[in-house]
Amino acid sequence: MADLLNIFTAPAAVFTKLKEKPKWVTPFLVVVVVIALSSAFTFKLGQEKIMARQEQVMRERGLTDEQIEKAQEFSRGSIPIVFSLIGGALYTTIIILLFSLVLHLLTPVFGGESNFRLTFSVVCYSSLVIALAGILKVILVGITHSPFISTSLTLFAPNLPEKTFLYKFLSGFDFFVIWEMALVALGISITNRIKKDNAYILVFAIWFVSIFIGIGLGRLGGRG
Repeated sequence: MADLLNIFTAPAAVFTKLKEKPKWVTPFLVVVVVIALSSAFTFKLGQEKIMARQEQVMRERGLTDEQIEKAQEFSRGSIPIVFSLIGGALYTTIIILLFSLVLHLLTPVFGGESNFRLTFSVVCYSSLVIALAGILKVILVGITHSPFISTSLTLFAPNLPEKTFLYKFLSGFDFFVIWEMALVALGISITNRIKKDNAYILVFAIWFVSIFIGIGLGRLGGRG
């Protein structure tokens, strides 16, 4: 259990222990539960502003007042909170598994050893940073009553329209995610015997590509 805290203060020591005895269950469950709960609390605390944003989008799409009212009846209930809870857990699980799998497949290409259990353990422990970000976000939402909290480079471009490519690109550079990626790179360099420089190149290349994939998927989703 101490390793859950040591990942923030002594990550190299945690990864060295993982090299001898891979373990992922506890950090994985902590990350999934915390993200799921933070998603639900974020929606609940910022429900009014979320609904206002939804109304604005629906009006831009030409929906009538009656259609908007029917759509928002759903948003006022508890079902969206449950969906946020389940969605947060599923999304986090999929991302961790997918990232671990891609990393596992590409590590040998960059001169490292292929071991999925080790890679998955490193990713799970590194993802505790995202769990910390989720907790901090809930606190900030509770203070500001706005769910639209940014911890990315968009903080330095407050007047940039959210629909622009540049805004979406900058939003991909989240400070907590950068921290997480640095931990993953350090971790696999220790556990998977990959040169540290190659580990950082590999991890940050995967992350950089994922930013563009996310932007592309967002645009596809917005066409409906």
